[in-house]
Amino acid sequence: MLKRIVIPAAAVILILAATALAGCGGSGTGNTGTVPVNSMPKRPETTPTVIDLRIFMVKGDTVTEVLRTAQGNADLVQQALTNLLAGPNQAEKDQGLTTAMPEGTRLLSYQVKAGRATADFSAEMLNVGGGSARVQAILGQVDNTITANDPAVKGVAVTVEGRPFEEVVQP
Repeated sequence: MLKRIVIPAAAVILILAATALAGCGGSGTGNTGTVPVNSMPKRPETTPTVIDLRIFMVKGDTVTEVLRTAQGNADLVQQALTNLLAGPNQAEKDQGLTTAMPEGTRLLSYQVKAGRATADFSAEMLNVGGGSARVQAILGQVDNTITANDPAVKGVAVTVEGRPFEEVVQP
């Protein structure tokens, strides 16, 4: 004859509770308090800032403003001067724009102190040729490009390898 075993209700509840708690452990199938990567909110993608640069080219005898765009938050004036030294793009050439900047000239440094900017260029700047009108066009291009992109600048000095432009450039 079979003997019947009676298990009190409290013991059944205790066994069920222990079984449920054991299922929450480290098997990886239960909720461990971590959030799956694919369900995390995505960061908004930041697009680089598009900046308008004001560059001055030459059309005939006039220094003329052109707009270009750059991306990033780097120094506006340095970007503008780099664009100036690159000369007119094809669309600008098609409009009759040129540059007085001697080919191959590089920006060596740019700094501003007490509202006065100093742009120092490489020795290629000495290859001016073309007389005083070209010298004035160079100075106009540099001065206007700097002041248009940094309104805090009240004066501009142009140097060639650290020496004042006016002393080393002969028209």
